[in-house]
Amino acid sequence: MKPHFLSALAGLLLAQSLQADALVKLDAQQIEHLDVRVAKPEVVDALPLAWAPARVVIPPDREFIVSAPQAGVISRIEVALGSSVAAGQVVAEMQSPDLLSLQRDLLNASTEYELSRSKLNRDQKLLDEGVISRLRWQETGSAFDKAQANLRQAEQVLAASGMSLKEIAELKRSRGIGNTLVLRTPIRGVLLERLATVGQRVSMLAPLFRIGNVDQLWLEIDMPQERLREIRIKDRVELESPRIRATIIEVSQNVRPDSQSALVRAVIDEHDDSVRAGQNINVQIMHASTDFICRVPIAAVISEEGQQYVFVRTSEGFTARPVKVAAVDGHKAIIHEGLAADDHVAVQGVAALKAAWTGLGGGGE
Repeated sequence: MKPHFLSALAGLLLAQSLQADALVKLDAQQIEHLDVRVAKPEVVDALPLAWAPARVVIPPDREFIVSAPQAGVISRIEVALGSSVAAGQVVAEMQSPDLLSLQRDLLNASTEYELSRSKLNRDQKLLDEGVISRLRWQETGSAFDKAQANLRQAEQVLAASGMSLKEIAELKRSRGIGNTLVLRTPIRGVLLERLATVGQRVSMLAPLFRIGNVDQLWLEIDMPQERLREIRIKDRVELESPRIRATIIEVSQNVRPDSQSALVRAVIDEHDDSVRAGQNINVQIMHASTDFICRVPIAAVISEEGQQYVFVRTSEGFTARPVKVAAVDGHKAIIHEGLAADDHVAVQGVAALKAAWTGLGGGGE
């Protein structure tokens, strides 16, 4: 019993000694000799919660389909899969016999419109001179209104078929028809999927290309259902390689029966150039907090008698300050108690400071 009693007493005296001698007195020359370096703690606004698999996706309101406005045959494809495209850029051409009929209808409607307008102008002069009755002038005006409506309808049908307003105006001027239809992308983005090949016959409104605007990306995170209650809207999502910073905007109310996980969606606020739509990655979810939280290199934290400490610079040297580590994030320790934003923490030469503090390497005096 006596050896055990002495061992316990020695441990108690050591703990009291550590508390009493928390200050490691060192002058500037000694600090330089021990090669001790200090740094301010990195202030963070969230605590690490969990790692989870995620996919980089394009928001649904930023995906568009280029479809065939008329039935026909794909004659040419201008853009390769995965290429960037500008708004209005030509992505393909197709030959459509139906386009000839629509152009002919436009030219007929244009001719009828010009004729009815001439008649209306003539009858307007005759009405002013009292040669014709107002009833005849009204009948001529009604025919003009009908011709104008037919022309507008023919123009809108051609516009819906993929012809631009400039091309329609040129068609009315030159009166030369053709069966080539140009397909353009409606937005700036990336060609995500090609659903047609050259020579393929397609029906009207058949989807041909899927284009996405990648200026805004989302993360779809698979979270186990038992951890969903820990997730909060506006919690952070982080990853260092590739660099991603995101904010959670939605926690799904539906759990997948096969995996018992649910989707957590986050908007990517920052990312580097290596992030691509469709990537599968593992991300870290960070729980937002209003408390003071900071991050220091893991090498700056020491353990003694079950307590974590860091060495904080003072006017007389360093003091071993007790801290509480909330989590370890790679090579960093997340500390939520014990430090202030203006503290200077030893991040190099910590082993020498610990030896001086515990008396294992000589005194710090």
